[in-house]
Amino acid sequence: MLGLGLCGLLIDFKLDRSLAAGPPISQSQTEFSARRTIFHQNQTVDNVPIICDGWATATFKLSNGRRQILSFLLPGEMITCRLVFETQLHVTVDSITDGSYRAFDRAQLRTAMSNSPATFDRILSAYNAESSRADQLIVDLGRRSASERVAGLLIELWDRLEKLNKTDGNSVEFPLRQSHIADATGLTTVYVNKVLGEFRHEGMVDISDRFLQIRNMTKLRRLAA
Repeated sequence: MLGLGLCGLLIDFKLDRSLAAGPPISQSQTEFSARRTIFHQNQTVDNVPIICDGWATATFKLSNGRRQILSFLLPGEMITCRLVFETQLHVTVDSITDGSYRAFDRAQLRTAMSNSPATFDRILSAYNAESSRADQLIVDLGRRSASERVAGLLIELWDRLEKLNKTDGNSVEFPLRQSHIADATGLTTVYVNKVLGEFRHEGMVDISDRFLQIRNMTKLRRLAA
């Protein structure tokens, strides 16, 4: 688990000969349980946390209790790249599963970015991916149908999990509830249930027992395009 993404890169900073020589980046590890708030919106965070194991959400919560999931956080991902340069968190981070995160010293991380092209490139890539997901969310909520939104979310998560070698044939562990999908796509749980039922009926997707099976990838990608 620790070898995934940015988490593994920064843990092994001193050991990787491709990275600039220098002291290890100060870090601490924290375990979290499922269905807990890890960080609160507007909280001041003194370091840069990266999910190393488990799933979480980055969510914007309104004063009336409604919420919009901006991103699902997978192993190896920063909760937000903005924390490399800012101290105040603009989202709430809630856990979906049990897991852990590592908190890296912000100043040392920025120094590592200056001294190591590999570290700079990886963090820039993470920032670009986060920005692209934000742009896609705007398009989805503003212009796409319910079916297109759900298909796009499933494809996006599948592609990210595939890069982490988490997929197994046409199946992948999938701990999301329909409420998570609803809050990420701007739909109601009732409508999400309807859309997933249609996907199942059309032989595209099946979600059961915490697993996602994509039975017709071509058709699902066409719908999400």
